[in-house]
Amino acid sequence: MNYTAKQFHLHYISQYTLIVKANYEYDMLYVLDAEGQILVYMKFESMEPSEEALKLLSLPFQQVFVSVPSQNLTFIPQDLYQEEDLDAYRDFMENPSAAIETEHLDFLQIQALYQYDVLLSHRWKTLFPSAVFIPEFKLNLLQARPYIPLKGEVVGVVFNNSTTDIFLFVNGQFKFYNTFEILSDDDLSYFILNVFDNFQLKDKVTKALVSGVDLEDSVLRKLENYAHELVYIKASHPAKANEALEEEVSSLYLLDLPTCAS
Repeated sequence: MNYTAKQFHLHYISQYTLIVKANYEYDMLYVLDAEGQILVYMKFESMEPSEEALKLLSLPFQQVFVSVPSQNLTFIPQDLYQEEDLDAYRDFMENPSAAIETEHLDFLQIQALYQYDVLLSHRWKTLFPSAVFIPEFKLNLLQARPYIPLKGEVVGVVFNNSTTDIFLFVNGQFKFYNTFEILSDDDLSYFILNVFDNFQLKDKVTKALVSGVDLEDSVLRKLENYAHELVYIKASHPAKANEALEEEVSSLYLLDLPTCAS
C-alpha cells in the first residue's frame, strides 16, 4: 500500500525527514515530520518508479537517510585494523578499483570494510548529495544488539526480496554475517543448516531474530524449526499516523535508520 497524509505540505519540506531503503528490485520511502508522524509511505519497483515517487524524489529534502546493500563485506577486529593498510585490503575485494567504505561498530569492537554497488550508490548520491548513507548490515546489527544474551546462540535473519542477510552470535560474541540469494523455503533451510554445521550448533538455537518486508508465513514456520524463540525486530519507536495504517508500515525496522547515523 502507498499512503500520503492530508497533513503533507510542500512548504514544510525542509522540516521533513526522508528515509529511503534502496535495493536492486524495490525501493521504499518514508517521509516523517518533526514529531515522527508518517506523512508518506511508498514502495515501488526500482527501475520503474511511479510518477508520484518521481515527484517526491525531486523535492528538496534537507534530512535524508539512505539504507543500501553492501558488497564484499569484511569484518576486522578493531585491535588488528590499521588504517594505513587500507590499500592492502583492496586486493581481497571483487572490485579492487571501486571505493572501499569503512564503518566502525563500537559495540562489537570491529571495523567493517565494504563496497557499494557503483550504479546504485551513484543514483542516490546524485538525487541527494547531502544524504547520510547507512549500510544495511549496520542497521541490522545495531537493532539486534538489545536481544543478544551473554549465554546462548542467536541467529539473525533479515529478508530483502530475493536476498537474505543471516548473522550469528554465540554467548554474546559476534561470529558470522553474510548475504545469500534465497528464493524458496528450501534455500533458507540450506543456508541456515550450513551455518549450524560450520559452528557446530545443535538442532535449535536459543533465539532467532527476524525482520524484513512482506514476511511469508511459510518462512516464519520454517524458522520455528531452528529456534526455541522467534523475535520480530520492529522499530524501537514506531511512527505515528493520523489515519489507520498497517502495523507493518508504522513499525517497520527501517524507521530506526536515523538513529544509526551517529
